[in-house]
Amino acid sequence: MFDGHTINDKTLIERCFENAKKAIGNTSPNPYVGSVIVKDGLIIADGFHKKSGQPHAEIEAMRSANQDLTGATLYCNLEPCCHSHKKTPPCTDAIIEAGIKKVVISNLDPNPAVAGKGIEQLKEAGIEVETGVLKDEGEKLNEVFLLISQKDVPLFI
Repeated sequence: MFDGHTINDKTLIERCFENAKKAIGNTSPNPYVGSVIVKDGLIIADGFHKKSGQPHAEIEAMRSANQDLTGATLYCNLEPCCHSHKKTPPCTDAIIEAGIKKVVISNLDPNPAVAGKGIEQLKEAGIEVETGVLKDEGEKLNEVFLLISQKDVPLFI
């Protein structure tokens, strides 16, 4: 349990949203992303993407865990990236290498370089993936990013 709530997928994705909100105004042109890692029924790590060009939420959470992540479940509000044409390495590679067994995601990343490919890569590595948890809330959190990504228009905010 945390904060008086039972640990379940919805409460953990809500925690991802709260983590992500810590970076509001600092990540443009990237989305707001938070992450939580659970192992043996306990929350062992939190992370969020702090600024464009810095490690993504999943990497921040994995680094803060300070323990073996084999068999853990990673929660994040946006599909982990899988492409290397950016300032940071692919999160999917790190998730696979860490031995994480399950990833729970709120929203798919509309970026054509990711767009389901991150999930596909995780599944091919034998990781269970669940998507769509609190999808509407996740879309609201990142509505500007999602709109710009779908319209293929540069974001200047």
